[in-house]
Amino acid sequence: MRARVDAALTLDVREVPPKVVERLCRMLSFPNPAYLDRLRLGLNPGAELETVCFVEQRAGELRLPRGAIHVLRRAAAQDGLIVACDDARVLPDTTLDQMQELPLRDYQQVAVDKLAKVTQGTVVIPCGGGKTRVGMGAIANLRTPTLVLVHTLDLAEQWLGELKDKLGLDAGLIGDGEAHPAPVTVAVIQALVRWEPAKLDAFLAGFGLLILDEAHHVAASTFHSVVDRCPARYRLGLTATPEREDGLTALLELFLGGPLVTVTHDELVAAGVLTVPEIHNIETDFTYLYTAAEDYAPMLAAVACDGARNALIVRTVVEEARAGHICLVLSGRIDHCHALADAIAAEGVAAAVLTGEVKRAVRKEVLDEARAGKLPVIVATSLADEGLDLPRLSRVFLAHPGRARGRTVQRLGRLMRPHADKTDAALFDFVDRKVPLLRRHHLERRKLYAEVLGVPASKLGTRKGAA
Repeated sequence: MRARVDAALTLDVREVPPKVVERLCRMLSFPNPAYLDRLRLGLNPGAELETVCFVEQRAGELRLPRGAIHVLRRAAAQDGLIVACDDARVLPDTTLDQMQELPLRDYQQVAVDKLAKVTQGTVVIPCGGGKTRVGMGAIANLRTPTLVLVHTLDLAEQWLGELKDKLGLDAGLIGDGEAHPAPVTVAVIQALVRWEPAKLDAFLAGFGLLILDEAHHVAASTFHSVVDRCPARYRLGLTATPEREDGLTALLELFLGGPLVTVTHDELVAAGVLTVPEIHNIETDFTYLYTAAEDYAPMLAAVACDGARNALIVRTVVEEARAGHICLVLSGRIDHCHALADAIAAEGVAAAVLTGEVKRAVRKEVLDEARAGKLPVIVATSLADEGLDLPRLSRVFLAHPGRARGRTVQRLGRLMRPHADKTDAALFDFVDRKVPLLRRHHLERRKLYAEVLGVPASKLGTRKGAA
């Protein structure tokens, strides 16, 4: 049984016994998160399927994600069949010019060497451990035209800056209305998905290495629809948080390959790569009568509008900013961000809002000022949860309830990057203990803090907010 390997695995359906097809459909099907969400909310699933299957049958062919080769071999072996592969992956003749020397830590070099050997895989490194440097190390080592996929303009700007600074490369950009490809191109995924299929396929066929930053997003159709069309010989996924709460973690391996290197927070702290922040749990007096799932959105709106709670947040942030710390205040609501920033500024402390509505040039200016220590407070939405490169950051404030594991790890990781001007780091978690649901969510965050930092949860301090 032969499989063509390019952007995906393709087989002639006539060569695949029906039992093997059935087996593949079973092995490559997963519970549909959208279906489960509707059930959880008491809604009719409607057109949502109970499962999502990553076996596609069309025009006499069977198509599977490229990383499913091991699944295919196991399914075929049960019928005594051997899978032979015809390699049609792309490796352009173009070789990138000589780049600046890029020193790598041991685990980064291991990841780069493994990628060169096995051609695809995922690197799991906590925030601040140098995921971007691994990607640049792969570019320098393989020297093949490279496409870096990101999901925000801020990440794109960071990659462009790092590629120029560390490798001396003037990379191209696709996103924010620009389309300037180059031998190394950074592309915002939302821009590419709007291209016509023929144009997109021609573009993707020009790269020998595909790098997906924040690779856990590959489970989203927006992401894997592009990855699944890219025939580059090499694929590299970079993430700090591979586990997905929607049950689709396995898609990282199906589309990007198995783990190349996994590094823990403990290992990086022991090596002096990361610092260990303190956790301050500050109890609020917020109350709300939560009785059912439909109360959740109104409750979050009430949280953002609660005057006493906001005043507590503002006092805490202002105190830390006046003590010389660079502060990041996080909320899930844009209106809440503006209200907090205005109140902080009214206390005489400079504060800027960072949301998806802020123009690219302004976002860059805000981050540059914070990196230089000239802007003490940034108030941001989830835009800052991933890829925020701000080593000087020493205080993070969770101003809005939440329990998502990946976001919690990312937020803690923001603080763990060392910087010469940072003497200590702390995360302030505002705990709405009088609402049972929100208290449970906090306990889940608290457990995760203890897990990441390697300390008992009992040692994570709590203090009541000032009246």
